[in-house]
Amino acid sequence: MRGLMKNNFYATLSGAKILSVIMILIGVFLAVVISPPLLTNYIILGIILHSVSAVSVVKEEFTSKWGKYKLTLPVRRAEIIESQFLNQLLWMAVGTLLSAAVTALSWLLHGCPFDTWFDIVTAFVLGISLSLFTGAVYFPLFHLFFHSLGAERGDFFIVLCLGCAFIFDTIIVSLINYFVEPGVKNRLFGIVILLAVSATAYALSYPLTVRIFRRREY
Repeated sequence: MRGLMKNNFYATLSGAKILSVIMILIGVFLAVVISPPLLTNYIILGIILHSVSAVSVVKEEFTSKWGKYKLTLPVRRAEIIESQFLNQLLWMAVGTLLSAAVTALSWLLHGCPFDTWFDIVTAFVLGISLSLFTGAVYFPLFHLFFHSLGAERGDFFIVLCLGCAFIFDTIIVSLINYFVEPGVKNRLFGIVILLAVSATAYALSYPLTVRIFRRREY
């Protein structure tokens, strides 16, 4: 299992280095310039892009046939899937920490960059929720249909899963706004619901993906 995690980590690292450098440069600019809308988008994108960089490694492995070679190693198929899920969580955490560092720098330079601290929490929760939903949709569907996915279709498939995650979050947020009355406690309740639903979807996606992966012939 440790070897699988190292393999996924280093496979993601090459692309994540470039992404992190770009995000750091943009983050320094946003920390100097006061722009809450841009900082909100930065927080969300920083989390999502790092998460997607980990997800895309799965596609690259099967495109390069490395995914098939893994099946000959003394590891269980469940461990292969587990390492993919954990790798996404790891890089999602990296994106979250990077976004948090930029937000903290902006706060130190200019004070709170948002009207309320709720806006900061909401931005981070949206980024995390979108990442979790993307992984929850991508992993089982990829292992179900990967034979029909080429390199170009694989990239489009990731975009499609991101679109599904955006739709899920939009529906949940709309329902929360409709049924939950305004107020501090209610807003916190809505944030908890959004995070809980996406985390539950991600957790349920793991056994489903394992079941699909065990039944596939490669």
